[in-house]
Amino acid sequence: MKVRSLRLRLSLLFLAFLALVTASVAVTFVTLERQRHDARLINLAGRQRMLSQRMTWLALAAPHSAALQADRARFQQTMTALRFGGPALDPEGQPVVLPAPTDPALESAMAEAAAAWERFQAVLDRLTDPARQGPPAAADVTALTAASAALLDSLDRGVAVLAALAEAKVQRLRLIQASFLLMALALLVVGYYLTRSHLLRPLARLERSAQQMAVGNLEVPVPTVFVLHELRQLGTTLETMRQQVLAGRQELEGRVRHRTRELTTAFEFTQEIVGQLELEQLLDSVTQRSRALLAGSAAALCLLDEEAQALRLAAGSGDGWADLSLRQPVDGPLARQVIGQGRTVVTETACASCGFLRSHSIAPGSHCIATPLRAGNATLGALCVVRPQTARFEAEEGAALSLLANTAAVAILNARLVEEGRHQAELAAAQAERERLARNLHDNLAQTLSFLNLRADRLQELIAIGAAEEAATVLSEMRGATTRAYGQVRDALAGLRAAPPNGQALLDSLRACVAEMRSLTELPIELTCEGIADGEDLPLSPVAQQQALHIVREALTNAWRHARAQAVRVVVRRTPTAVSITVADDGCGFDPAAVDETTHLGLTIMRARAERSGGHLLVETAPGAGTRVIAAFPVERTNR
Repeated sequence: MKVRSLRLRLSLLFLAFLALVTASVAVTFVTLERQRHDARLINLAGRQRMLSQRMTWLALAAPHSAALQADRARFQQTMTALRFGGPALDPEGQPVVLPAPTDPALESAMAEAAAAWERFQAVLDRLTDPARQGPPAAADVTALTAASAALLDSLDRGVAVLAALAEAKVQRLRLIQASFLLMALALLVVGYYLTRSHLLRPLARLERSAQQMAVGNLEVPVPTVFVLHELRQLGTTLETMRQQVLAGRQELEGRVRHRTRELTTAFEFTQEIVGQLELEQLLDSVTQRSRALLAGSAAALCLLDEEAQALRLAAGSGDGWADLSLRQPVDGPLARQVIGQGRTVVTETACASCGFLRSHSIAPGSHCIATPLRAGNATLGALCVVRPQTARFEAEEGAALSLLANTAAVAILNARLVEEGRHQAELAAAQAERERLARNLHDNLAQTLSFLNLRADRLQELIAIGAAEEAATVLSEMRGATTRAYGQVRDALAGLRAAPPNGQALLDSLRACVAEMRSLTELPIELTCEGIADGEDLPLSPVAQQQALHIVREALTNAWRHARAQAVRVVVRRTPTAVSITVADDGCGFDPAAVDETTHLGLTIMRARAERSGGHLLVETAPGAGTRVIAAFPVERTNR
């Protein structure tokens, strides 16, 4: 019976090869064991030769010694084991058990050696007789020498027989290994032929058919006539698959053409939708395009309210859609499926509780499709399209509308973010403008008004005592201050800034500021410079110089108005990395933890001015211990 199974053929081939390898290993192992036994016999026979020579020497030199008796006993034991089998000692003194020889030549050689040993023992008995005294006679020495030579010859013949037997076993092993090699080569040849003719060639034919299928050529049939059952089954399976793929491709091509048209239209719609940043225009565009995409009679877009409890009609397209005041709760049957479960639902308009869809239920069999507006995990609302025809919406149409709805949801979020960003920018600009006005009015107008208040008190005193001339002078100063206040308010409202001083002008401005405050407040204010040479510029940026001047003016005003100081010292100090300005007074001080900077703007504005120019402000004070305001600014680096 012919074997038609590839699995069975390969199994038989592998089993034959395994059996051949196992037999080869077993034969080699047995032969090696026999070789080891033959080597042991040869070693024992060689040791017997050495013992016979030693016994000859001891018989002549010390015939009554114990060593001679021990050698005789060991020689006898080994000779018995070599001839008949049995226990013996190997050359290392380890006990071994020898089998009886089975080869006739070896038996004959061992018998001859045993006879020579008997003759050798007879001579030894005469020489080792205890009653014998004196040196051995010449005749005994001659007899011993002759017996020893005969024993050596017989042992040599035994060793030669053992060597010949071992060599014959080696030759047999070589022949066996050569036979195994030839059988292995024969198995390889058979395996190669079977593999090539019944496996590789049919697989090549199947591969060509598979390649034809891979490149889309499904018109060529797959061959199914093969010897091996597995390949024939594989060919039949490939042929069935080819036929199914061909039929599926033809159907898929038709569906792809239809789907491509829908996706192309949807992509064009999404491009237009994404480009819309105005929310109202975006919502109108979404409803118009979704109605056109699905060839519907109307479309509506509803958004969730802030509490996510109701849907509000935000935009619509087509005939019959209601006004934007329509609302429906999210726990309605249709809304619960679309909003709560995130599903695209197709239903009849007559079965919906939505006011918009109910307005289209007058046409029998009208259907609507509704899908959620989702951006990530957020649901913004729902988009629905109404179709008056009796035909239901297909699954591909639902997927296209869902794609459009998801894109619209992202665009709605973007539009909302744009509106929110625009609103936040407007608020930030207004807040910045308020802060600018507050700083300018506090630094300039507030100080001028304080000066006017002081001068008004002085003017009242002069009027009371009738000092008209001095009163006129004070009034003139107040008029000039009023003019300056007007200019400060105008500059603040117009957003103007005075040009920042340069390095040397800052010191001049500080001196002028100290002189002005000294004149107005009649406080002894001292200005000192440390680490600054005459005519040297202060290496500060223009912004830092301007902010430093405002901080000094504010600190001096606070020392006069709040601290009730008796003396103030201003110290300008320069280090390699920073410029610090310290304003110290001996006034009443205050508790920094008890100061509310939201109502006391002076400290807040001074700290903001220092930080705005890259510096920092430190206030050291305590009740009754005076106040030290330290403003430090980094040195401006210049490229040389």
